[in-house]
Amino acid sequence: MLVARFLSRRFPRTRTRAARAAGRLGGFTLTEILVVIFMIALLAAIASPAFIRIMRDIGLSRLTMQLAEIYRRGYVESNERATFVVRFRKANGLPQVETVRAALDTPTPTLISPRGCNTINWDDPTLERQTFRFAAADKKEIVDVGFLGPDNASEDTADVCFSRRKAFVRYNGGAFTEMVGAARLTVTNLSNGRVRRVLVPSFGLPRVIQ
Repeated sequence: MLVARFLSRRFPRTRTRAARAAGRLGGFTLTEILVVIFMIALLAAIASPAFIRIMRDIGLSRLTMQLAEIYRRGYVESNERATFVVRFRKANGLPQVETVRAALDTPTPTLISPRGCNTINWDDPTLERQTFRFAAADKKEIVDVGFLGPDNASEDTADVCFSRRKAFVRYNGGAFTEMVGAARLTVTNLSNGRVRRVLVPSFGLPRVIQ
């Protein structure tokens, strides 16, 4: 009887080690949260300049490829279908490129050479034209675009005319003359000095070079 009564008594249960550990893992302290926030902010501060440099270099390459594509289009379309001019202008440090396309007088391509570069009024408003601006006034300190003639002289005004896939050039107005050698456009990242170039040869497809 005494043994049965003793065994039937309820004793207070002691918490197991696993239960105590689960109780301690119920949440984070304020100090732990502040440490994590500080580490995230520190990593962001370290990575941000590198990320900005990478994005600017990507933008530099994209701009260079866009310029090359503009001159490449002029070269391709000048094969017995049209005479094509690419005008480069740089006023107040802001580069601008305009394309002007003069189609053949005949509706279908023939073996007759298209009209020459000097026989077309390139200011005629009826000609097909398109303008490209590559930098806003508040961002001109980030990128610079320059035009170098075959003699390596920097030009602020340069027109390249493509006729039957040959390149002709003129500077500051005047008459077009056949290009000798190759012209280059330089695209410079002013923050780190990295340069990309577009080669415009006298005969051949314009392309991006290092």
